[in-house]
Amino acid sequence: MLIKKDSILLNKIKSVVDTNTINMNIADMLMEAFNYVDIFNEEEIKQYIKEGYSEKEAIIEILYDFYGLKHNEENDEVMDYYFLNNLQKLDANAYLNNPYVKAISKEGKLGKYCLKYLTYAPYQLFAYDDIKIDGYKENSQIGYFDKRFSYLALAQGNDVWMSLNPNEIETMKSFIDKGFGNVLVLGLGIGYVPFMLSLKENVKKVTIIEKDPEIIAIFNKLIYPSFTNKEKITIIQGDAIEYVKKQKEAGYDYIFADLWHDPEDGLELFVKLKKINDKIDCWLNVSMYALLRRCMITLLEEQLNGYQEDAYKFAKTYTDKVINIYYQKTKNLHLDKDEDIDNLLKDEFLLSLLKD
Repeated sequence: MLIKKDSILLNKIKSVVDTNTINMNIADMLMEAFNYVDIFNEEEIKQYIKEGYSEKEAIIEILYDFYGLKHNEENDEVMDYYFLNNLQKLDANAYLNNPYVKAISKEGKLGKYCLKYLTYAPYQLFAYDDIKIDGYKENSQIGYFDKRFSYLALAQGNDVWMSLNPNEIETMKSFIDKGFGNVLVLGLGIGYVPFMLSLKENVKKVTIIEKDPEIIAIFNKLIYPSFTNKEKITIIQGDAIEYVKKQKEAGYDYIFADLWHDPEDGLELFVKLKKINDKIDCWLNVSMYALLRRCMITLLEEQLNGYQEDAYKFAKTYTDKVINIYYQKTKNLHLDKDEDIDNLLKDEFLLSLLKD
């Protein structure tokens, strides 16, 4: 990148880099909290409430102790913005009354997979929706229940492939709403999206592509018999990427992909699908673009620090590969004013650089 030595531009880049660093630090902090189920003691929360704190404020105070933080202006600003403002007590009934949840409840094992119930402890924190973007700030949506909450999951040993927790339900809503006509779903999981799509009058057929025959088998045995509109459902065993490549003109009205566990795991597949057909809707779409944005911001920071061509020859991870491609595609790009940074970090531009 050819970056003009202009104070306004350099301050813009510094601001974006600093925000990116905070985003990554906050994400690490949240993962640490999400992975502990016994941070919060109900009696301790009640004691804070007696002292005049709200329930959410009590949770934040306990997080201060968990992270070893002291109250000061900087910490309070971060904890208020990234934690308190995004913290939400969820209504269990809103999820327990979901049509799929009410219809599908069987547990069982077949081959290497099993259907079983997992549980959130009272006040255990988790991400209940995709992130929301404010400028370049990434806001995780933090949820909790005040009572024990159980949800169905498809697992292989200790690895959970899909679970019908609040995050799955919330992050699928917009895609289910958009589905109509002849729908193609890439990835079966426990069949939540196909089930919900099949309930819609304007959805005529749902075709599902699933690579793993054992997932299809456990679905057919324990889940499919409880489907309301079985006649709308067709499952094809096959590779989703190869199927989409061959079916460009197949006449699907809507295509939805859910082939990954999380954004880091799915970014490469996301990019492959978008290269084939950028109209495919992908699960955790916002987070996918946020990862691409992080790659470009990392490149920006490295360029300011004087990194040369040799730094972009090898890649240990897919995000390293993305950064290397971004370097090659932008090394002759002139950045002259602060709006050039905003254009550089637009979703469409970030993806376009990976398509050629």
